[in-house]
Amino acid sequence: YKRQMYEELLGFVRSVDNPYIKQLLEAFFVEDEAFIKKFKNTSAAKTVHHGFMGGLLEHSLSVTRLCAKMSENYDFLNRDLLISCAMLHDVGKVRELSEFPRNDYTDEGNFIGHIVIGYEMVIEKIRHIPDFPEILANEVGHCILSHHGELEYGSPKKPALIEAVALHYAGDIDAKLETFKEALNAPGAQAGEWLGFNKMLDSNIRS
Repeated sequence: YKRQMYEELLGFVRSVDNPYIKQLLEAFFVEDEAFIKKFKNTSAAKTVHHGFMGGLLEHSLSVTRLCAKMSENYDFLNRDLLISCAMLHDVGKVRELSEFPRNDYTDEGNFIGHIVIGYEMVIEKIRHIPDFPEILANEVGHCILSHHGELEYGSPKKPALIEAVALHYAGDIDAKLETFKEALNAPGAQAGEWLGFNKMLDSNIRS
């Protein structure tokens, strides 16, 4: 199942037209074996959503699918920028969270957090791509730095690009629907019953 998901993600890499963005994605998802191993096995969170082995891959692929659909629906979106940032937005989690079975925040994760870690990882790869356009590097970096949408949710910047807005909402949708799904599947959850207050969804939820 994980292999199928990763193959689908690689299909999105192949679908990118911009040669600089394609090189950037290949630098992570094709060439960097240490990163790929961690990316496939890390969770997307300690507890909130996708808190299981492979959760980061599942979340990243789901957000990428949503962004691809958005780019079909809204033809004014830059598809290459949007889906590449969907794939890259949480790469910092491979260093924010320790591997299983521990699955806890690292010192780096606690001190710096995945948004800034991920931005630094992406900029480091960009530095090794000859003639990577500066404006494109800034746009990719901005989408990563702003993907939580609000300063109080940990984003150093609020979205200033239309693709950054789309990425933020795609990530938010996937995280919240997965949180709801996990609550529905929790031990003791009964169909047609109230499940109590959920902090992330800010509501008393019902199955």
